[in-house]
Amino acid sequence: MRPSDRARRLSAAAILLAAAAFPAAAADKPCTGADKAFDGVTSWAALQKAVADYGHCDKGPTADVVTEALLRVIISGWPKIAEAGPILDKDAAFKSWLNRRLSSPDLDTRDTAEIRDLAKASCPKGQDKVCSEILSAVEMGRAISAPDLMALPPTTTAPAKKP
Repeated sequence: MRPSDRARRLSAAAILLAAAAFPAAAADKPCTGADKAFDGVTSWAALQKAVADYGHCDKGPTADVVTEALLRVIISGWPKIAEAGPILDKDAAFKSWLNRRLSSPDLDTRDTAEIRDLAKASCPKGQDKVCSEILSAVEMGRAISAPDLMALPPTTTAPAKKP
């Protein structure tokens, strides 16, 4: 074996080893500070950053803090919904997280009803795309958790006349 072949094989082995270790390192990212990061969220940009830094911690007791932050940004911050558009257009991972979170059957039905009402009746001019994406995700979750809320009211038909 020539020395250059051996060096290439060793380099390739080192790269493969590093690549194999990277996902494990990402999965072991600490969650220390996650609650504090989400507690301070009041804007779409801050929510995006908190999700990028601590989205992997969105489970257990931290999930409640994440839910509060999400609801604070969407419901309380509804007048600033225009901030969401550019973020959702550029950050596919955040958009996927948001869709998954909004379609979760774990969200309280009162909160999803309020988000749905805002997206349907109070969508600011020019924000139809963002409102429709939010509405779609919320309605998916409502269909899963409370299908009776999505059902159309029964129609009544007049009895058939006898000839």
